[in-house]
Amino acid sequence: MSIFISWLVLIISVACAIGIMRIINSVKKIERFFTGE
Repeated sequence: MSIFISWLVLIISVACAIGIMRIINSVKKIERFFTGE
């Protein structure tokens, strides 16, 4: 059971990291759009 919980935490942390990277990339694109104008 503890192994399952550790895998679940690992998957959630990876998903959060991917989400944060996507948010950072989208923010950079928005900043580039505004500075380009």
